[in-house]
Amino acid sequence: MSTLAPEKTAPASAQAGSPAAAPVEAVPAATHEVPVLSRAQQAQALVNSYVPWSVAAGLIPVPMFDMAALMSVQLRMLDQLAKMYSVPFMENGVKTTVSSLIGTVLSANIGAALGSLVKTIPIVGAVAGAVMAPAAYSAVTYAIGRVFVAHFESGGTFLDFDADEMRAFFVAEYEKAKSAVKPAGKAV
Repeated sequence: MSTLAPEKTAPASAQAGSPAAAPVEAVPAATHEVPVLSRAQQAQALVNSYVPWSVAAGLIPVPMFDMAALMSVQLRMLDQLAKMYSVPFMENGVKTTVSSLIGTVLSANIGAALGSLVKTIPIVGAVAGAVMAPAAYSAVTYAIGRVFVAHFESGGTFLDFDADEMRAFFVAEYEKAKSAVKPAGKAV
């Protein structure tokens, strides 16, 4: 006994001798291929998504609250990167590491610290801080993200992170990011 495949029929409106009674052919659906990003590309996109939040932290007019907000943004970014790379996140150890890297930049370029401290000067300080801090904060956040993406890509974790070994890479990424950010009033 054989089974018969069901017949394909035209819609009821096309049946009964209408000119459209011809068999209906399936039109292939348009294929929209979405490019698959590598984990490193996804991680870089994540880092880029946190840079505007660090700019917002730099716009906080209260000295030291802006630095606390910046640290929160960076810790959140590193937590998300750690999840992406299946690396255990230890907030206290990460704070020390991030502070060590930021200290490198502050010793060479005191822009981030001055951006926060200059806000203490009445009127002028708020304006100057609003210009200096966001640019410095965004560059620092970008550089920290780049350093940890590179470290995690090489199979590293927070436990084996060597700030001294990564310092030159961090400074190079900071300088690259800083030069990409144009201060207000300058042509891009």
